[in-house]
Amino acid sequence: MDINKVLLLGGGPTNIGHENELDAAAFERLIALKKTGAQIIYVDDNPFSVTSEEIQPANVYVQQVNFKNVVNIVEKEHPDAIMATTGGLNAMQIAWQLSESGVLSSNNVTLLGIKPADLRKVIDNQKLRELLTEINERVIASRIVADDNEAMDFVREVGFPVIVKPISASHDTSRFICNNTDELEDALDVSFKRTYIKRCSIEQSIVGYKEIEMVGVRDVNGNKMLVSGLEDMDPIGIHSGDSIIFAPTQTLINEEYQALRTATFRIMDSLNVTGTCHVQFAQSRTDSNYFVTKVSPFFTRNTMLAAKATGYPVTYVSSFLELGYSLTEVKLPAKYSKYLAFMEPTMDHVLVRIPLWPFRDINDVDQHLNTLMKSVGSTIGIGRTVEEAIIKSMHSSQFSPRDILPSVSKVDDDDVINQLIHPLASRILILMEALRRGFSIDELSELTQIDRFYFYKLNQLLRAQSFVVNNPMSPESIQVGHKYGFGDGMLAELWNVNISEISKMNQDVKYQVTYKEIEPSAGEFLENTSIFYSSYELENESHPFEGKTALVIGRGGNQLGPNSAADYYTTQILISLKKTGYKTIIMNTNPNAVSLTPQLSDKQYIEPIQLGNILNIIDIDQPDVVFLPGNRHYLANQLQQFTNLNVIVLPPDQKVASYKENQATTAVDLFVQKGEILPVTTISFFKHDNRTDIHHINDYQEPMTNWESDEVSLIAQAIDVVNVGEWQGLVQVLFDKTATGKYSCTGIRPVRITETAFLTKTTGINWINVLVRKYLGLLDMNSLRNQIVPTEHKRYSIMAAHFPFKELQSNRNEGTTKQEVGSSLSFENFS
Repeated sequence: MDINKVLLLGGGPTNIGHENELDAAAFERLIALKKTGAQIIYVDDNPFSVTSEEIQPANVYVQQVNFKNVVNIVEKEHPDAIMATTGGLNAMQIAWQLSESGVLSSNNVTLLGIKPADLRKVIDNQKLRELLTEINERVIASRIVADDNEAMDFVREVGFPVIVKPISASHDTSRFICNNTDELEDALDVSFKRTYIKRCSIEQSIVGYKEIEMVGVRDVNGNKMLVSGLEDMDPIGIHSGDSIIFAPTQTLINEEYQALRTATFRIMDSLNVTGTCHVQFAQSRTDSNYFVTKVSPFFTRNTMLAAKATGYPVTYVSSFLELGYSLTEVKLPAKYSKYLAFMEPTMDHVLVRIPLWPFRDINDVDQHLNTLMKSVGSTIGIGRTVEEAIIKSMHSSQFSPRDILPSVSKVDDDDVINQLIHPLASRILILMEALRRGFSIDELSELTQIDRFYFYKLNQLLRAQSFVVNNPMSPESIQVGHKYGFGDGMLAELWNVNISEISKMNQDVKYQVTYKEIEPSAGEFLENTSIFYSSYELENESHPFEGKTALVIGRGGNQLGPNSAADYYTTQILISLKKTGYKTIIMNTNPNAVSLTPQLSDKQYIEPIQLGNILNIIDIDQPDVVFLPGNRHYLANQLQQFTNLNVIVLPPDQKVASYKENQATTAVDLFVQKGEILPVTTISFFKHDNRTDIHHINDYQEPMTNWESDEVSLIAQAIDVVNVGEWQGLVQVLFDKTATGKYSCTGIRPVRITETAFLTKTTGINWINVLVRKYLGLLDMNSLRNQIVPTEHKRYSIMAAHFPFKELQSNRNEGTTKQEVGSSLSFENFS
């Protein structure tokens, strides 16, 4: 296929159901496409997109990814092909619209990954059902209904329970499980109000079945390979995005696994997919029957999870497959010395993913886990055993940086039973507490519809913890604790001793942490992926680099607030360090993080971001400098207490910050280097009124309103109030415009992570790179002075915060910085 120019569709702002995984996939795809020599055109309005930074600015369209904008780009740029698979469901729907409207054919544009006629079968649910039925794959009975009578007719055919969903033009994830007529009437009432064509979907419920997911790849010749199977611990009825997930599958017998693998291949063949495909199944607990519940021939959260679990470069390989290469022709990156693209991965470890929920920041929503996805992120733990992986993922999922798990011991028995039947976000803690109180495994499996296997594993963890607690500071306890995933920091907390005491005992009894490589041959070949997890064994596979080394500690699982921006920030630190000649090491636990893209660092550790784990990595790698993105005071203080390393916190921790955020309407951004102040630009804060999902005073516009008349004097006023002895780096001086038209200073603060990303996109200067160089003593001030032109502007840049209130069915209509789920970037010409 002769392709010289490719239009790549981005994933848009992060939201419920989609974090940074689409940008991570697009970034890896970009690396692969560059090897073909093709020109890349990219469209995305996510201000925290790393991909858009790596493409020539002239080839990046900072616009909302919608049909109208994409048509305009196609007609202007005349690409040979469109890649929509890394843009999620929204991009695939746009690709279908482009085909249906004739835009693709009239502009002679090829859709890569799946042919338009086959894409329609995925987008149109009825067409997909017909296709699956043709190839003898079982699907759940469903119907589109226009009123209550039609719904009742369907129920008489299939019986209760059923699931009701509104048919919405937007991505409405609402699903209502109905066990009786009253619940059905309530669900239909709500759903008909939300639908745009007065139609609802009603389907037979398979709540309680196991949810199994398969990720495969296929080439143009029909060669297929399964990357990984995934098993949701929670049954159908809890959204996969809110479920604890295991890779590889844990409870399927071989016949069941092979049947689902074969079904995945059959579905990929029937859709003529080239590239990746993610298929979800409902597997009966009592027999071999299963249903196909969802088919996604594009990148999803769990496509990326399969890649993280196996070490197989799914995105990289899929890029070439979509271009028409066969699996036998794809050459893997040099790190995969002997492994071939067409060899099916095997695993010698277990990965566990635990979701993170926003209920601490948005508490007026129903916190029960059900068919409506509510999690905003997730963390992973990897170990040699199921138990080890569970405890590490639990460790990683806690908000506290301390090595301790929260307790639910004060929950009374009635509430424990209620939460077993109607689970909340504390799901796994309640399961363990129920075991601790003597509930039988059979009883718990009956109440929760969770396979008994997982209760046996949780019970083993409880027994290990009990042994450790009851035998403090003994060599046997350390050995048992390490075997079951309890890190040194966790042992120190359980025994209420300093972590250095545990380190000394480790040396005395020779229990040293070792690091194992994540690669797709399970040790069959000597690969060099440089992706590691810890386990206390005999052989260590991670070795220190020669030369300058920097350790960057990621933010962990995505939460509300600046976290999607924080991952962008972390990624830019890695890129900057590499450019300055450092070997880079990233430590993170977010499976959707762009910062864990293998090409961005020299080594990766998927480890809980806790003091004990960090100290172990420092001991192995002996970094020259440690970067800590975000003001994580506890970790920064502890690291400086236990090491003599250079620990750099970015944005820099400005202890003199004082401000009244709600009174600020305008700001001046400055860069302070020692005794010099460089003005950068001005910002106006405002509130969007024309979009229902944006309600926040901290939306930003650059430059400020009335910049022609007020900017020069306001910059001078800002410089006057900044004490260069107290402030360094990027500094923001806040102002409020009084009734008399004067500007009154309301405070000074560091420029936050989100705003730093915004400044980088709008000024064309990579301010994270500037900060990295500043704190390494490598900043070229002459070059920086020449780049900054603070009072010359060509257009307004606007960053608008997005909130998850609608998806979570919250009644809020205004949010704080702690409740943001993502942002969008746009440009407007001066009127």
